[in-house]
This record gives sequence, C-alpha cells and structure tokens, in this order.
Amino acid sequence: VNVLENTPEVTKVSVGFENNRGNLPWPVERGTVTSGFGRNKIEGTSIIEDNIGITIQTVSGANVKAVFEGIVTTIYDVAGSQTVTIKHGKYFTTYYNLSSVNVSKGASVNMGQVIGKAAQNDDGDGEIIFVVNVESNFVNPEAWLKNR
Repeated sequence: VNVLENTPEVTKVSVGFENNRGNLPWPVERGTVTSGFGRNKIEGTSIIEDNIGITIQTVSGANVKAVFEGIVTTIYDVAGSQTVTIKHGKYFTTYYNLSSVNVSKGASVNMGQVIGKAAQNDDGDGEIIFVVNVESNFVNPEAWLKNR
C-alpha cells in the first residue's frame, strides 16, 4: 500500500495528475528547454551533468505557474534563489531558481496559479529548472507537459 495515497482525496489528485500525462501546461508562458532530463554533455566542454529535471530558459521575471492542483510542501533557498515543491498525491513538482515566491507552505494551489517569478541564470537570462517525481523517483518532465 502506498502511504502517500492513503485517503480517497489524495488518490483522486494522483489519478488526476496521471490522467494529464502529456497534457499539463508549461510552468512558464514562453520557454525553451536548454538542458533535457538525465545525462547531458555541457556544450563546449567534456563535462557530463545529470539533470533531475529540465532546464527551461525564459524571460527573467516571468511568471512561474503550478502545472497542476496540489499542496505546497516546501519552500527553500538554494544558492540565493527560491525553490517550491508542490505535492499532487503521490506526484511532486519542483520549481527551482525563482527570484520570488508568492505562495506559502501548506497552501492549496490550482493549475495555472502563479507561484513565483523566474530568476536569472549566470548569463542573465531567465531560467528555471522544472522537476517531476513519483514518490522518490525522478521522471522526465517533458513526458508530462503539452507539446509546444
């Protein structure tokens, strides 16, 4: 038995999330995936990175939106930028590199609700890292988002 799905309400949210695979809205209005999920060679180097999500380049300060209804479980600081994790039943979405956050821990959020603003990367472009996991397993977020 899955401890994360021990209530009918939580199971309903998990099933809703599952049923939207390939059809979830993008977390930003306009964005380009600059680094895909998994192991990638960093351009112009011999360095291999292991991306737990996808890196999306966008406009600095762009609204970052929840891709599905859920509960904000954590908000924390990572190297001077904010990170928000939202629980959707047994699924979690995490939004890294936010310059500001306008939700609080424990808050219910709706699909498309603005949760914060995109911060800049080292080049001064807006950028977020979007992560999806099922319990503790990271999965490719692009498989969950609508085609662009």
